Amino acid sequence: MKMFIKNLLTDKKINSKQQAQFLLTISKLLGNGFSLSQSINCLRLLENRHDVFEKIHQDLQNGAMISQALRHLQLPDVIFNQIVIAQNHGKIDQTLMQTGILLQSQAQQKNKLKELLVYPSFILVFLLTMLVGMKIYIVPQLAIAGSGKSIDLFLGVILVSLFLLASGVILLIVNLRRRDEYHRSLLLVKLPLVGKIYLHFFQFLILQGLGMQLASGMNFFIICESSNRFQEGSIQRYLGTKFINELQQGKSLMQMIQEEPLLPNQLQVIIQAGESGPQLAQDLLLISELKFEETKQELKKLLNLVQPILFGIIAIVIVVTYLIVLVPIYGMMKGMS
Repeated sequence: MKMFIKNLLTDKKINSKQQAQFLLTISKLLGNGFSLSQSINCLRLLENRHDVFEKIHQDLQNGAMISQALRHLQLPDVIFNQIVIAQNHGKIDQTLMQTGILLQSQAQQKNKLKELLVYPSFILVFLLTMLVGMKIYIVPQLAIAGSGKSIDLFLGVILVSLFLLASGVILLIVNLRRRDEYHRSLLLVKLPLVGKIYLHFFQFLILQGLGMQLASGMNFFIICESSNRFQEGSIQRYLGTKFINELQQGKSLMQMIQEEPLLPNQLQVIIQAGESGPQLAQDLLLISELKFEETKQELKKLLNLVQPILFGIIAIVIVVTYLIVLVPIYGMMKGMS
């Protein structure tokens, strides 16, 4: 345990792309018949980040569970809890593969988003530079009345909008870091554009965990009680504690599901149908697979929306710029005629 804590404190930051690669590699090795210990040992010898797998290997040698040792990959709490559940109920290879795919998709979308932002950002900076040049050089030479003030106003609107956007993003990041995982997730699912992606992702993990535990013979109350072993403030632990307290206060299960933002409506429908035991577990696992696919689809949709939105903003800037300059010129020409 001392070695595990020491290793955990000395870990370096691992990005989501590396996390995805490691999880997928481990799941593939498990699928090919390697044991967990053999898989980690292979990665310890082959990967560039051999120091991380050296620490994982040491923890396994000292008797730690694989889910505990994988803390060195610095996974989000909700994913780490899911790995703990999967190891206890015999589906760790599937869980590692699915969470790895989602983390990989997230990393790929981030890279594509950066690539898509480069060209529109360059055009926007060029347009702003052109506006400043028109204000300084062209407008004084043409002696167009009112155009200088219009350009000042338009530049002011653009700069204030960019400042407010940057300030909003910074405040959001600060606010998210101050919250625990459950309350952070409640804020994330309400965000425009990306909120639905986060909602499907959290629902996938929650339903998959419930399905695996129900399939092993646990009931709902035991599942909620067992969530106390998870980290304080994590989604699984918060939901478990919340549901136990509300059940003791006399609330019905249907009412609690209906009031919980992170739980899908399909869960309420399945329980109302009277399903229980293995059949309920199978249905929950099926819905979690659907949520898994919906998460990937929403990520693709978001990526396809980025460039049209940015080019729409650029088109507005171009049109307004032409109107600021050309409308007064047309007015002068009309007066001359």
